[in-house]
Amino acid sequence: MAISSSTPIDFAKIATEMRTIVARWYNAQIQIIDPNLRNQVWDMATNTYSTTSEVVLYSGTARVQPLREASTPDIGITQAAVHGVRIQVPYDASVGLIRKGLQVRVTDGGEDAVLEDLKFVVKSAINSSYGWNRTIECEVDVKSVE
Repeated sequence: MAISSSTPIDFAKIATEMRTIVARWYNAQIQIIDPNLRNQVWDMATNTYSTTSEVVLYSGTARVQPLREASTPDIGITQAAVHGVRIQVPYDASVGLIRKGLQVRVTDGGEDAVLEDLKFVVKSAINSSYGWNRTIECEVDVKSVE
């Protein structure tokens, strides 16, 4: 498709074509979970809450990529080693807004099974008006291995 100043750019057509190309890089499987949507039921006999299953907003393919940014240093007091991670999933308008605080669970780490043992927390997921996929910025405490 030729592009010139007199021809309008068909962003939808380009995005549709490119989505299939970038999908080749998704070699992990994830779930995006909303920890706040669980229902709790009070059991008077045991004096405890029973929690229903977690609410999964998305389950499918993804690409998990560490960010080359400064991480929270391990200073010995908090024993944290927080790193930024970028997770890319196929564009799906039905998923809706992926907001800060949601959790990402890697169910299949592709070439790196260690990813399956980490807890990822969403920092942001604002996307482009010309998105080929949905990009989710997360933080992971590498010392939080389950």
